[in-house]
Amino acid sequence: MGAYIDFSGRNVLVTGASRGIGRDVAKELLGMGANVIAHSRSGPGALRDATGKVGGSLKYVAADLSTREGVERVASFVEGCCTELHGLVNNAGIYSGLALGEETFDNWDLTVNTNLRAPFFLARLLRERLRAGKGSVVNISSIMGLSASAGAYPYQASKSALIHITRALSLELAPDVRVNCVAPGFIMTDMNKEGWNDASFRKEVEERTPLGRWGRPEDISSAVSFLLSERASFITGETILVDGGKSLF
Repeated sequence: MGAYIDFSGRNVLVTGASRGIGRDVAKELLGMGANVIAHSRSGPGALRDATGKVGGSLKYVAADLSTREGVERVASFVEGCCTELHGLVNNAGIYSGLALGEETFDNWDLTVNTNLRAPFFLARLLRERLRAGKGSVVNISSIMGLSASAGAYPYQASKSALIHITRALSLELAPDVRVNCVAPGFIMTDMNKEGWNDASFRKEVEERTPLGRWGRPEDISSAVSFLLSERASFITGETILVDGGKSLF
């Protein structure tokens, strides 16, 4: 897909870009010619190692998106970089699989603020830059935002609400800005390392996935780049499942 999409001269903010899905999204967009503003919590991490780039078409901003100050820092950095924003990928997220009796107020706030509040307020704070660029927002949710399971309550709640917020924002920001969502299934990232390193659990997921495998970060980045591009110019308010068919069960 990437060979047919050109993002030359387009400015795109990718949150949570130091590893996993965010890193792959940033790398793919760079390969398509985009000017990428890569956010991470503490620094560029593996993204710099993977691309060998700093400056020019790749800029970094570090901030804790669970805090108001962190969200405002990222928005201010973007405003200082460009007058038009063509893409916003809200990928940064936190997962903890705590059971009901283990959940805490602090963990709830940390998870929901990062996974839900930050994407909403980045869209709010950057809306004029996005309108100026006729931009596209892609929020990264999860299949856990569509189907319930025991545990990980703030994660499930935040990812489910993000899908609804996507639909609401698509109405608010139309017709200048499109807003869509990607809901990954089980992807082989650092966040899921414990799962896919467990041979028994890994096999269980594969057997319950019609396409018979775990997803790779590039499976998600391909969907994201499509939604950011003009090829998706008549798509807004939608959530695309990229889960190998697992949600069919």
